[in-house]
Amino acid sequence: MNNEDFELHNIPMLLGANKSKEYQNQIIRLSTSLLTFLKENHLLINVEPFDLEGNLKTDFILMKSAVTEDGFDLFRKYVSGWLKYLDKSTVENKYENISRLEKGLAKIRELKNL
Repeated sequence: MNNEDFELHNIPMLLGANKSKEYQNQIIRLSTSLLTFLKENHLLINVEPFDLEGNLKTDFILMKSAVTEDGFDLFRKYVSGWLKYLDKSTVENKYENISRLEKGLAKIRELKNL
């Protein structure tokens, strides 16, 4: 695979896709959960997706160059499945359910240590 840089998660583009406040709130909630997970698991490189008050920066664009190898593998293999779950789920706290991401990262790290 080449080293070309590209967008993994573009918050301004996602927010601009629909003017509905409900939709935009969903994007902010899913982005906050995803980026918090990446940050807490040390998968981000030299980027800060949150402001000083801990709020999501709505102009943040996550590039491939700003994630670790494990972070990129997580996007390639597991993030789309988590997003599909969010689309289908009607549970109120679905954005806090990051078990798919946790299990995916554990598998990635386990395979690395074989």
